[in-house]
Amino acid sequence: MVAPFVILFGLSYFFTEFGPNTTTFVYPAEIFPVEVRTTGHGISAAAGKLGGFAGAYLFPDMLASSWGLRGAEIVAGIVCVAGLGLSTWLLPEPKGLSLEELEELEEAAHAPRAVAKLEPAA
Repeated sequence: MVAPFVILFGLSYFFTEFGPNTTTFVYPAEIFPVEVRTTGHGISAAAGKLGGFAGAYLFPDMLASSWGLRGAEIVAGIVCVAGLGLSTWLLPEPKGLSLEELEELEEAAHAPRAVAKLEPAA
């Protein structure tokens, strides 16, 4: 029984870490400008820890309520789908660019726009 347990545990651990680690540790390094990158990492990590705390704090209360285990798992599923939606629709896609290329794009997006001079037609 040890081998199936280790395989199942390994798979569940992989998928548990795959999504949250991407959005709290890898993604901030790609989307925040250099000047605020460490602050972005801190805020992202804190938001992840706050979500983990809320889940761990509320889960026993949901189990003890009339919702039971099924209701608690449904709430967890809804929160996961909401997180997927927010991550997909609200966060920019870096499209495999390097940090330097992303920084250049960020600077270009916030640079003052030069007013084009209209030249008379010949």
